[in-house]
Parts: sequence; structure tokens; C-alpha cells
Amino acid sequence: MAKVVVGMLGLGTVGTGVVKLLSNHKSLSLKRVAVKDLSKAREVDPRCQVTTNPEEVVNDPEIEVLIEVMGGEQPALDLITKAIESRKHVVTANKEVLAKHGPDLFKLAREKGVAIFFEASVAGGVPLISTIQKGLGANQLESILGILNGTTNFILSQMEEKGESFDAALAMAQKLGFAEADPTNDVEGFDVAYKVSILAALAFGSFVKPQEIFRRGITHIKPVDLEHAKEFGYRIKLIGRADRTDSNVQARVEPCFVPMSHPLASVSGGNNGIVVNGHAVGELMMVGPGAGQLPTASAIMGDVINLAAALRLQDFASYFHTEVGDTWQAVSSSDSWKTPYYLRLEVEDHPGVIGKIGSIFGANQISIQSIIQRGVEDQGASVVILTHPVETGRVNKAIEQMKSEEFLKDQGTCIAIFNGKNGAGK
Repeated sequence: MAKVVVGMLGLGTVGTGVVKLLSNHKSLSLKRVAVKDLSKAREVDPRCQVTTNPEEVVNDPEIEVLIEVMGGEQPALDLITKAIESRKHVVTANKEVLAKHGPDLFKLAREKGVAIFFEASVAGGVPLISTIQKGLGANQLESILGILNGTTNFILSQMEEKGESFDAALAMAQKLGFAEADPTNDVEGFDVAYKVSILAALAFGSFVKPQEIFRRGITHIKPVDLEHAKEFGYRIKLIGRADRTDSNVQARVEPCFVPMSHPLASVSGGNNGIVVNGHAVGELMMVGPGAGQLPTASAIMGDVINLAAALRLQDFASYFHTEVGDTWQAVSSSDSWKTPYYLRLEVEDHPGVIGKIGSIFGANQISIQSIIQRGVEDQGASVVILTHPVETGRVNKAIEQMKSEEFLKDQGTCIAIFNGKNGAGK
């Protein structure tokens, strides 16, 4: 049986892992690899043609499957598009390209009779995409949620376990290779928003625009917030989620107080944990490495091997087509989401402050479950509040009103308390 000819864009950490795993499969032949710098010392020798011109890979008529692991929106988008137009199948880990341009790319793939595989784009080595697409095909999915970024989970774990500041935990993550030199995509939640968009497409039939996803990162979280979380029986995790509502979809990325009794609370370090809710299967949870050279390469190679096994079958691509719409899906207003909240306010320590806070909360119909004032000599006081379930919009409005009050020294932080059920408008 003839080998399936493969080309690859990128030979960084993940690409190196792909070369390591690909060499074990006699049915695959890596013909060309595109890199940025030919002079760079590399961990592996791909034993094929290496070029700095990615067009040579995309335009090679013998290459049947293109692996894209270069990352970033451009030129990856243009190269993937050209490959599809040339009727090459694509295997990619690029969540940014898929989240921003998924409707057009999957429409083009259907028109050209080729398939896009993207197992590595969400949750690294966890077989999440294939499970949703094939294993849970009989289910109407109600929600997908979980820890979708290993970098932020590592940082929060370090802060909790070692009492480190955000900056110290980030520096450690960068030293160990969990975080990039510019960690913005991870710590501000952009990476998770891309993944939520992809998961929404799989679960509900259409992508949501990443910029329309409610997004809050972890840079405002202090060690004291993790201490409070532990005191109240929680751990702080960055949670991404997509939920079906009566009219459309609710999509959010935000740090949450997760009850220690919930399985997600025990997902530590660089691991991911995802909970899928289907009407037939109920709640299903998957845990595993969310990033790393070999876990991500394993997901990519799984896609390539599936493709290679089916490539000689007539009209096989239609079986692998991802059933997503050509238009964007509407997203519910983030203000309508209803969940309990934790707030930490840094205030002047003088009489009447608690009363003023209570008045502002009452005016916004926010019911307080508990309120604790902890004074610090010469530094004012911290007021810690846990609310009953309330719409996000009301909480945001109350915070804005307090900003104009003289007693507020610092906004502190506002963190949702995890609600595993759909809280949109309820």
C-alpha cells in the first residue's frame, strides 16, 4: 500500500513532537517541512526537505495532508486556505484561526471535498473533539465547561500551594516552559475564548465570535483571594464554558470559586479538565494534559493516522466533515448570567462603610449571603462578601457605583462562584 504523503508548517515544540511520533509509522511519508530559520539548532532531524518558504509545502502536488503547527492567525490562515483550495486535507492545532475563521474554512472544505482535523486545538492530549463528534453523537449537548488552559491552571496552583504572588507564579511558569514570554493570550483568557468558540460550534452547531465571549483573566487575583477560597471550601480555577439557552448560547471565560467537592477542583498543575453534559449520557468528565510537546503531537498524529487509514476510500471526506453552520451563532448578554459571587473590597476602616455597601447592593437587588470585615492596622480594611445568585449586570453596576464612593480604596476583585448548571437568565 502506497504511503500517504504529508507536509508540515512549523518545527517548533509541537512540530518536533510530531516528527518523533511520525517516524514510527511506515504508512506515512513526511516530504517537506517549512521553518522560519534554517540555521536554528533542532532536537530532531525530520529527514526530509526543509524550507523557509511555506508555499513550497502548500503547493507540492504530491502532499495529500498538511499539518499546520506554526500557530498565530497569519500567515497560517492564508496557507490553510490555499491548502484546502488545492484539495489537501488539513490537520491543525490552531485554535485562533479556527475560532476566528471557522465558518468560512469549514464551508470551503465541504466545497472542495476535503476534511479539517483539529483534535489538538482544544485540551492538548485529551481526546475531547473526537469524543464530542463521534462518541456523543446521540446526545443533545447542554453545556461544555472546564479548565481549558494549562498555563493559568499551573499559575493558580502555584499561588495556592506555595502562597506565591501572580508575578512569581508566572515567572516560574515561564521558566518551566508552561508560559510564553508574552503570556497575554493565556492569563487574560483569550486562549480559552478561542477554545470556547470551537466547543460551541461542536456542541451547538455554529461558532461564536471570540470577541463576543464574556472574558475575564486571572491577573487581578491575589494570594489572599486563594486563601479566602480555601477558607470557604473552594479553589479558584479559570473556567471556560458554553451553555445552551432557550434562545441561543451563553459563552464565558472567567476565574471561578469551584467547590472542593467538585472534580474540577482537583485538576492541578498544567492539566485540563472538561465536563460535558448531554441529555442521554448525563455528565461526563475528561482530564489530562492540556499542552506539552508529546501530548499535543499525539493528538495531531491521531488525526493524521485516521486520515491516512481512510484516504483511499471513496468519498471518505464527507464522513469526517464537521457539521457546523456557515454563519456565526448569537451569544446571550453576559449581564443575564445568574450565579453567586465573591467580592473583596479594600475600604477605609471607619464607621458606616458596611451600611453604605449594603445600601448599594440593596439598590441593585443583590442579596448578600455573608459579609466579613477584616481590619488591617493603618491600611484600612478588607470587606469580603459572598452573594446569593444574582445577574452579572447587577454586580457590575454595583461595583461601578462604589467606585465613586470615598470609602473605596481599591476595587479588589470579583469572582464568580461556580455553578455547574446553566445560569443564563435563571
